Order: sequence, then C-alpha cells, then structure tokens
Amino acid sequence: MKPLLYALLIAAVSVAGCEPGTPEEAASVQLVRVVQVREGRLRHLLSFYGVLEPVIRARLAFQSPGVISTRPAQMGQAVRAGELLATLDNPDLGPSQKAAAARLQESLTQRDQAERDLVRLRSLAQTGAVGQEQVEQKAAELASLQANVARAEADLAGTRQRLEDATLLAPFDGVISLVQVEPGEFVSAGQAVMAIGGLDKVEVRVLLPASLVSELDNGDLLSVKVPQLDENEAKGVVTEVSSIGEKETGLFPVTVELSVDPATTMIRPGMQAEVLLDYADVTGFIVPLAAIVDPVGGDPRIFIINGEHVSEVPASILAIADEEVAIKTRAAALGEGDQVVIAGHRSLTDGQQVRVVK
Repeated sequence: MKPLLYALLIAAVSVAGCEPGTPEEAASVQLVRVVQVREGRLRHLLSFYGVLEPVIRARLAFQSPGVISTRPAQMGQAVRAGELLATLDNPDLGPSQKAAAARLQESLTQRDQAERDLVRLRSLAQTGAVGQEQVEQKAAELASLQANVARAEADLAGTRQRLEDATLLAPFDGVISLVQVEPGEFVSAGQAVMAIGGLDKVEVRVLLPASLVSELDNGDLLSVKVPQLDENEAKGVVTEVSSIGEKETGLFPVTVELSVDPATTMIRPGMQAEVLLDYADVTGFIVPLAAIVDPVGGDPRIFIINGEHVSEVPASILAIADEEVAIKTRAAALGEGDQVVIAGHRSLTDGQQVRVVK
C-alpha cells in the first residue's frame, strides 16, 4: 500500500505545480495597460502672435493751411479710390482764384490786341506809311505781353491746385485707420489729418528666438490664423527676416504677408494674428509619451506585448508633441498595430509574463 500512496502523492503535487492561477504564479504576473502603435506623422506647432497691419498705408495731409470744413470719413470706414475724405475751408483761396482768372483774361486781351496791331503795322510798313522801328517796338511789346500771359496762366494753375489741395481724396481702396482732426480745427500745410491702409494685403510682425529664425528665409510659406474669426488657416509669405535681435528681448522680428480678398474674408487690419511654425514635423511610429521608459535619459525604451510576455525594445526619440512621441526602432522590432505598454511597465524586465487589463 505504501508504494501506491507515495505515487499518488507525487502525482498530486505535480498537478498542483502546473495548475495556472496559483498564488505563486499570480504574484509573478505583471498587470499592464496597452495601446496600439500607429505609424504616421507627428506635427508640433508653435504659435506666435502679432497685430495685422496694412502693407500699403499712407498718412494724408492738406498741402495748404486752413480750417477743416467737412470730414465725411470716419475711423474704420472702408473707402474707394477717389472718395471724398475731408475738405478745407481757406477763405483766401476763392478770391485768389478769381483774381488770377481776371489777370489772365486781361493779359489775353492785351496780347490779342498787340497781335492785331503788329499785323496792321507790318502791312503799313510795306507801303512806307510807318517805319520799321515802329514794327520792331510793337513786336517787342507783344513778346512781353505773351510772357505776361504765361505768368498769369501759371498763377491760375497754382491757385486751382491749391483749391484741389483743399479737397482730400482717398488715394486707393482701403480703410481709414486713423483720424486726427475734427471739423473746425485749424491744420498746417503738411500736417497729417488721417491715415489709410489697403485691404488686399496685410502683414503681421512677430518675434522669434534665434533657433527658429535661422530656419526661415524670405519667400517661405507659414500658416496664419485669426483667432477671433472662424476661418481656416491662411498661407502667408515671409517678407522680412531680421538679422538683428531686439535689445530688450533678444528676439528677432519676422514679417509675414497675407493676400486677402475683402469680398470673401473678414480679415482686416488691427486684428490679432497667430503665426504657426512647425517645431517638429516627422514621420515614425507614434506612441504615447507614457509608453517611453527613461524618455529623457540615455536609454529610452518601450515594452511591446509578445503573447503573454513582453519584449523590451530600445527606441530613438524623433520628436515629442502633445503627450505623443515619434520614435524609431531597429528594423522589424516594431510595427503598426503592435501593442505597447503604457502603464505597469516601470519595473518590467524583458520576457516577463504580463496580463493586459483595460
């Protein structure tokens, strides 16, 4: 009986040792959470902000002094080329024009009479009724009167120009960006009274660190958004990259220009703009940052599920953006759809048995 009993005991112990789920085996199985690896593009955008300004802009002034009579243009008003913006009331301009016109008319009358007299004297000189000296005197008189006419015409043209200068017209299609005077105020010749900016081209100036400026050139395309508008990103062209940083900040000014159609977009000068730069734009295997063991050390690695066990795979970090990491591994070590451990892996070792939990 004893040999049979011993055999049964040995068999029972052997079966118990192979039975899964025993306390000893459960203690050696690590519980982990996983996600699937995807292969694709990781893009990390940096935002820089500035205010849109018109590319074409001008400060407008009267060329003559006077008092502002009317100013129909208002701040923020869209205007067309040639549209009336303001008028100047200079009481001397009207009488000056009338006096200049009268002087011109008098000079023309005197010149015309001298021309007729000269024709008559030349006819008489041919018959000997008058001497050649009288003809020459009349010719000299006519030349002087012709010079008077030229001066009178110039005076009248100048007076008319001053009258035109008393009317301020929009030089191009745009929007009034600044108004500095009100009707009834006196302005000097050349004093700025308002400013106008074009609508079809705007630009934004942003300040960038040297590490980003070194990657930009004139003509590069950058994405630009206007946060207050529900519109898609627009493409802007880099028109200026400063090689000198600002003294206060050490940052470098960069200007980006946008071409806009006022009929199809609400983008306007004065709005805040967001310039987007690709800080990282790489293609690789994309995993959560939590999947990387020792991400900032010298030995970054991941654990992937291999049946009921894990395999440790060294990883090279290409870029990090928004809690995601683009990595590369040795050939065939990782593929799209593989399961990578994101929790419970801090104490894992290569080949360790694991159980995936939700």
